Amino acid sequence: MNTPLADKRSVLKQGQIDILELIYKYRFVSRQLLAESLGIKSGSSLHEKLAVLIKHGYIHKRLEPKLKLHGTPAAYYLTPKGLRFLQTLQDHTYITDAVIKGSYRDGTVSQSFVNHTLRVYALSNALKGFYPALKVFMPRDMRQYPDFPDLLPDVFISLKEDNKSLRFFLDVIPDNLPSKPLFQRITKYAEFFEDGGWDEMSAQYPTLLFIGETGATERRMRRIIKAALYKAELDQELTILTTTIPAIENIADEGQIWTSLDDTDELLALTEA
Repeated sequence: MNTPLADKRSVLKQGQIDILELIYKYRFVSRQLLAESLGIKSGSSLHEKLAVLIKHGYIHKRLEPKLKLHGTPAAYYLTPKGLRFLQTLQDHTYITDAVIKGSYRDGTVSQSFVNHTLRVYALSNALKGFYPALKVFMPRDMRQYPDFPDLLPDVFISLKEDNKSLRFFLDVIPDNLPSKPLFQRITKYAEFFEDGGWDEMSAQYPTLLFIGETGATERRMRRIIKAALYKAELDQELTILTTTIPAIENIADEGQIWTSLDDTDELLALTEA
């Protein structure tokens, strides 16, 4: 179904609506990441669609000139007008007025936040490319449901394996993240599970996945995670796996790139978690 644009001289086609949906899901996107999600090989057609959406005020583009010189891609995000348009579509009642009000901050959030969001999107795409059946839920998806902790993971993923659903909380840990926020994240997860926050979803806790920016980051975060778990004294053990961004970006063969906290010698695939 075509939907009239504000000036009535054009129509918003399904391909453009698909772009708006993806931008809503991931909050910030680059043209390359959109092309990967949409399976578009020609960049010119996507560029034209984005230009039309910008022209009519449905999305904005942010890129500081100094960042462009360093190869940072332009980030696209929905305007309140774009969100209000999606809100009018069938089955989009989850786009509330509060979501629209909060979107006014998207033009001024820190570049580090935008970079992190794009990185999470890229890594999600890499995992989906390796596991085609993988389902990805971003924070905006998770907020539609009551069964997630207040401190949301970067991504919630679900994967069907042998008629069983494997579920994961995934967090990407940058090199410069201080120890305290990661320690607190583990503690919050532990409190959430211990208090029965996941009981309605499943009797089995999701596996926690942590992706370090580098090998050094992975080693540091493993020490922090172990310390947080020791303090938490959980009744039921959490399964935690770690890896690095380069490992995700180069995932191949059997996908055995994950390491458990207890055995650093054995590499595991998600389906072996």
